[in-house]
Amino acid sequence: MFSEVSKSKYSCSVCKKQYTRKLSLERHTILCDLKTRSKVDLIVEEEEINDKPTYDQLVKIVQELSIKCFKMESKVDEMQQWIDRKKQKVDIITWLNTNINSTVGFLEWINIVMEVRSEHFIYLMEYNIFQTFEIIFEYNLMDKKEFIAPIKCFSQKNNVFYICENTEDGNSIWREMETTDFAMLLKKIHNKLLNELTVWKKENQKLFEDNSKISDQFNKAVIKLMSVGFTQDSNMSRIRNALYAYLKVDMNCGF
Repeated sequence: MFSEVSKSKYSCSVCKKQYTRKLSLERHTILCDLKTRSKVDLIVEEEEINDKPTYDQLVKIVQELSIKCFKMESKVDEMQQWIDRKKQKVDIITWLNTNINSTVGFLEWINIVMEVRSEHFIYLMEYNIFQTFEIIFEYNLMDKKEFIAPIKCFSQKNNVFYICENTEDGNSIWREMETTDFAMLLKKIHNKLLNELTVWKKENQKLFEDNSKISDQFNKAVIKLMSVGFTQDSNMSRIRNALYAYLKVDMNCGF
């Protein structure tokens, strides 16, 4: 019987005093722990307690932080507005004349340098005229070694293009592209597609005789090509928007 009672005893880990009930031990432990602490421990604890801010102090700290945060946000907004104003005031033409010399002038580029290949006409047999123009632009404007195109556009000036002509001494004179310039560019591509149509038909005449599907695709491509007009604002705007999205860069990114 005695052994069973002793087994049920709860012992203090500090002073080894035993208790029958666990609750009694817990009460004792609080006092025992306090008695056994060194004076240094008690002093440190009291200092830390005194350093804790009161509720009123916490409220004041939060208010001060909120005011500082608001002031910082206001300064950031002011800086962003200043940056936006600087972007709007950028003289892009002056910047282009100072920094960018194109490899060829705009007229030379569209008349001589720009390529429209047979695969572009084949592409027209599968897709619409607008997608075909996009492919031709990308082919002629993709990054090529040591080639700088005479047409530029920037995110700072939405849907505005700049073109240039080169002087005899090799300098580029840039200006804003006009509607007539863009129409001339599209008509040149259109004429070059017509030339490729003729060449492709001569080189693949046998296909027309042996494959009715090819003949049908060819005829539909001719209709696509001949039915498009560049005096219509909707057609020009659609191609212009696609070219701007492909070609635009941010002036801050450089070249």
